[in-house]
Amino acid sequence: MMQFDNKNPLSVDQKKHTESIVEGGNHLLGLVNEILDLARVEADQMTLSLSDVDAKDVVADCVRLIAPLGDPRGIKIDNHFSSGSSVILLTDSSRLKQILINLLSNAIKFNRDGGSVTIDGKEQVPGFLRISVTDTGTGISKEDKSSVFHLFHRLDDDPMIATEGTGIGLTVTKLLVERMAGRIGFDSDVNVGSTFWIDLPLAGNEDVMIWS
Repeated sequence: MMQFDNKNPLSVDQKKHTESIVEGGNHLLGLVNEILDLARVEADQMTLSLSDVDAKDVVADCVRLIAPLGDPRGIKIDNHFSSGSSVILLTDSSRLKQILINLLSNAIKFNRDGGSVTIDGKEQVPGFLRISVTDTGTGISKEDKSSVFHLFHRLDDDPMIATEGTGIGLTVTKLLVERMAGRIGFDSDVNVGSTFWIDLPLAGNEDVMIWS
């Protein structure tokens, strides 16, 4: 209300303070939503809205939303997937977007300044589309690899790369992917980067059943 009150304009310092309040509120809202999603999935109360979805359009939307996060650190997102003909999945569009935004956000968070993020997609396994997100960041140590999808495990416990978060984003992502009859995995080398990938069923795949 203070930001949009034209009759009583804010000073420069007041604008900075109100922006901090709004940013903090949005951050807390995101954390609460992550926890609620986790609770819904674990309680088997997550409802999916299944439809034929063009994966290329969803990827393009996610890249457009996340790209500005990399600008301050000079990190560029290269979308190698969204050109060409459509690729149709039977999935929940909003949940697919949630999954991709989380993977893209992590790829920027754990990247190096001036690095890059590459997103690609192809039919890796018959009947499934594999979407991969590759970064040029810090990579994941051998000791951490087995715990990446564990609840509250944070790769940024190292103070050299510490950032804000709950440590449940990848846990929720894995549960959502599996709920949509898919798989998730990763490959990583320390000081080289990581590639996280998801496999989701194509619309024509009659060998899978998704409980909506």
